[in-house]
Amino acid sequence: MKEQELLFLGFLQDGPKHGYQLKKLTRDISVTFTGLIKTDSIYYPLQKMLKNGLVTQVSGKEGNRPLKYTYKITQKGKDEFKKLLLSNILTIEKPYFSIDLSLYFLHHIPIQPKRHYLQIRIKLLNRLKKSIQNLRASQSLPSASPRGEPSPNLSAIFEHNQELLDAEIKFITRLAEKI
Repeated sequence: MKEQELLFLGFLQDGPKHGYQLKKLTRDISVTFTGLIKTDSIYYPLQKMLKNGLVTQVSGKEGNRPLKYTYKITQKGKDEFKKLLLSNILTIEKPYFSIDLSLYFLHHIPIQPKRHYLQIRIKLLNRLKKSIQNLRASQSLPSASPRGEPSPNLSAIFEHNQELLDAEIKFITRLAEKI
């Protein structure tokens, strides 16, 4: 829940947003960085933040359109955002790599299939790397400049993901060569 609060409070730093705008921003970030944020509904966390005084909600209606709620960050929300951001930056968790469990039992696979499977994993990792590079080059990402360049923050996330993939590709390649 804290990551959702950080996400929504971060979006609201730039100004008030309608619920559907927050939903779209969340969806865009989720598509860009799968696994970064998991949320089924934006409204439950928003209601909790409203109850805790982190945001305010104003309703408005335009013509025959449905009622819209606009959310605005409060001073308490700005203070909480700073705390959550600092906490998130300083929280270190052991990275989880899905292959670690397989590596533990790798000795149960004969050498030739083992090498083959590791080579397949390298190909899959390279595809993922290429996919991230293509996404980074696409114009569908939120940009920070009028020229459409990705924001430095998104660039840092892409770079981080690329370096993690490079490290795993290097490791799996060495492992396959040792077998």
